[in-house]
Amino acid sequence: MATVEAWFLGGPVDGRLMPVEVAADRSPPTVVKLPQVGVYVGAGDVTARAVHHVYVLGDRLDDVEVYQYRQPASEATD
Repeated sequence: MATVEAWFLGGPVDGRLMPVEVAADRSPPTVVKLPQVGVYVGAGDVTARAVHHVYVLGDRLDDVEVYQYRQPASEATD
């Protein structure tokens, strides 16, 4: 699995550097979705549905791909 180093800006992983898998031609994906899951602790102890945090490829800075967080439409109107 070939990867590149990517810097994530905004959202829940703001400021983190992480590897991102690249395509066969070594190009990084234009969109990265990071799933987040959890469990509600309470009377039901029900697993929460997954939330996908979306990051879009922006610039490149010193051989590091830069991804910018895209806020979901439901959060943007709150």
